[in-house]
Amino acid sequence: MILTELGPVTAYRMHTPRWATAPTSGAGAAAHGGRANRPGVAALYLALEAETAVREYQQLSPLMPPGTLVSYTVRLAPVVDFRAGYDSSRWSDLWEEFHCDWRELWFNQRVEPPSWVLADETPVRVEACNGRHKPCRLQRAVDRG
Repeated sequence: MILTELGPVTAYRMHTPRWATAPTSGAGAAAHGGRANRPGVAALYLALEAETAVREYQQLSPLMPPGTLVSYTVRLAPVVDFRAGYDSSRWSDLWEEFHCDWRELWFNQRVEPPSWVLADETPVRVEACNGRHKPCRLQRAVDRG
């Protein structure tokens, strides 16, 4: 695993109207879980590019649901750095499964996604990615500066 510092950097999120009053609570992700959080664990997923935030929000829907694109200035350390991709010489084998189809595993097969195990075992508060259509997780570490 590669740890680094991130920021200060601008990160983006599309918020649903339901969570407009508590945009950094992570409660939406806690309701059903996410790639890097189990149900019941609050997490705020951010993207490093506005386009990625919009695509993550739209998911597989052919239409864009109502939402508000917001930006945050964040500084995070340590961050698990996925920008160079998975490297078997520097990462344990389980990290290769981080980008698994967690929804298929959890909702259809009722199998615990490997990404949840990694999030549980990783001694850092956040994971970040390169912003290429993959979410970034920020857990109670927003710098509103």
